Formats: sequence, structure tokens, C-alpha cells
Amino acid sequence: MKTKGFTLVELVVACTLLIMLSTIATTSTYNFVQATANLKAQYNNIQNIMALHSVLVNAKMNYATDLALESSNPNNPPNATELAIQSWNISARQNDNAALIRLLISPGFSGLPLANPGGSYLPTSHNGVPITDMDSLLRAFQLTDNAGNIVATISVGPMLDVGPPVTRAMLPIIDWRSGTPQEIQF
Repeated sequence: MKTKGFTLVELVVACTLLIMLSTIATTSTYNFVQATANLKAQYNNIQNIMALHSVLVNAKMNYATDLALESSNPNNPPNATELAIQSWNISARQNDNAALIRLLISPGFSGLPLANPGGSYLPTSHNGVPITDMDSLLRAFQLTDNAGNIVATISVGPMLDVGPPVTRAMLPIIDWRSGTPQEIQF
């Protein structure tokens, strides 16, 4: 006579299969959540880079425009703006980007029409962080790791100079330091 129900072997097999399936589902869900968090972090990093790039492009363009306008100002000493452009391009060739950022913060000319109030081409603060140098600029745009260490680099590049030698203008480049968790990888 056959009894209704399951044998002990059938129960053990069924429980083992349930444990295996729940482990696979948990692992897959965890991996999915981690991948989603990683993509969100990369998206936020890209947004921060784009925001900083926009600010730098506008600042550099406005500074170059003001220098062009100042070259026709009769109150400026002759060649002052040409020397400012040459000095900028020398710093750009030497990769002294910190000096170029300082120049965008405090250009040294007074009354420049496109500068922000206070004479700076960069914002005075962003996300509650006052911008006083390159490090504070990178921190203001959250280009740091979880410990607050800066993990990005800026290359501002030369501006147009038609005097010998001819120098082509270049857009700023913002990049992650390689090997950092924020480095965007494909």
C-alpha cells in the first residue's frame, strides 16, 4: 500500500534545490545592485566633469576675449595683452595648469568686462566650496574619492596667439588619474 506524501530523499532534494536557487537569485540580485550603483557613480562623475569643463571653457574664452578687447584699450601699456597671452601659452606648454587656474581666478587686469564680480572668470564657490586654487576647484566639482582625495587632473591648454610662433587654442581637458576607482572604464 502506497502512502501519500514525500519521502525523506525527495524532501532533501527539494530543499537542496531551493537553497541553490535562492543562492543564485541572491548573488544575481547583489551583482545587479552593485553594477547599477557603479553605473550611477560613473554617471555622476561624468556629470561633474562636464560641469567643470563647461566652466573652464567659458572662463578661458571670456579671458581671451577680454584680452583681445584690452589690446585696443589706450590706457593699457603697449603689448600688455600680447605679453599676457605669451605668458599664458608658456605656462600651458610647461603644463603649469595650477598657474593658469590662478590666472583665471585673479587675472591681474582690472575692469575686465566679461569677468565675474570681483574680477574672477571662475565662480567664487560651487557646491558650498570656495574656489581659490586648482585643488579647491576640483573639490568644488566633487572630483574626489570617498576620502576627499583629488583624483582628477586638469589641462587648460594654450590660447590662440597669431604672433610668431602661431599657437592654436585648445579646449581644456579633465581626466581621472589612472588607477583610481572613479576612472571611467569601458
